[in-house]
Amino acid sequence: MAISALASACAPELYKRDGVHPAHIVKRQHIPNVVEDTRGWTFDQSEEWNTQNPAWGACFSGTQQSPIAFKTRDGLARSKPPTFSYPDALVGTMNNWDFGPQFAIPTADDNTTAAHIVFEQDGQKETAYFRSWHTHAPAEHSVDGRRPKGELHYVHYDAEGNPRAVVGFLLDLALDEDDYETPTGSAFYQQFEKMDLPTIFENRTMSDITLNLNLALKESNNYKNFWTYKGSLTTPPCTEGLRWFVSKDVIYLSSAQMAGLLGVSTFSARPTHDLWNHQLNA
Repeated sequence: MAISALASACAPELYKRDGVHPAHIVKRQHIPNVVEDTRGWTFDQSEEWNTQNPAWGACFSGTQQSPIAFKTRDGLARSKPPTFSYPDALVGTMNNWDFGPQFAIPTADDNTTAAHIVFEQDGQKETAYFRSWHTHAPAEHSVDGRRPKGELHYVHYDAEGNPRAVVGFLLDLALDEDDYETPTGSAFYQQFEKMDLPTIFENRTMSDITLNLNLALKESNNYKNFWTYKGSLTTPPCTEGLRWFVSKDVIYLSSAQMAGLLGVSTFSARPTHDLWNHQLNA
């Protein structure tokens, strides 16, 4: 078993972004002893990614680029949600993917893992295997013109090692105890709330971390209300053809939880794209 070289979600650039290789992005250069940019891109230059590498042309010319803007008046997915087969306990590593927390699990030699989803794409059922999750701040997708404070992505690959699906959860600050199940905030976040999470300035990986992916599903109303569309990776090389799922039901974090998440994160949201060949909610 080997830790998957993986996340918003391939080519070598994706492995840097969604895998367990943390310090590849431009750091604040006034801070001493910080690794400088070897990745070659930042989120605030996302409109220019295609000019920085000829292999990143889809970032500008693609017709299914992610993220997109959702409007509640347009309705939700008409299809059933994916079939989720996640064990209650997955053991993996946690690090910082230069923008926020990331959790990754080992893959077998055939690119499979113990956790997977089954969904329909182009009339065919597909199985995609969970490899990692990571967070963005603020959220990459917007709802009625507003971006929540964060977004959680479960990233899935097929048995050939290609990125195939992302299961997304919107994260926001609970302003009232009625907004979440308990006054202590998100049960999903509680799993690592007390951990000394790596910051954006650290090349540090935490091993033997056990997490339950199903807690996020439960907090998002078991994924009963969601949007779906054909999209892309949200970082170079912006590979298209992925199936996106984004829950309408927000996961609310307590004030302390949100402060903790943002304290180990930095800006990581690509601008939204106009609908083109996304086949929203089809």
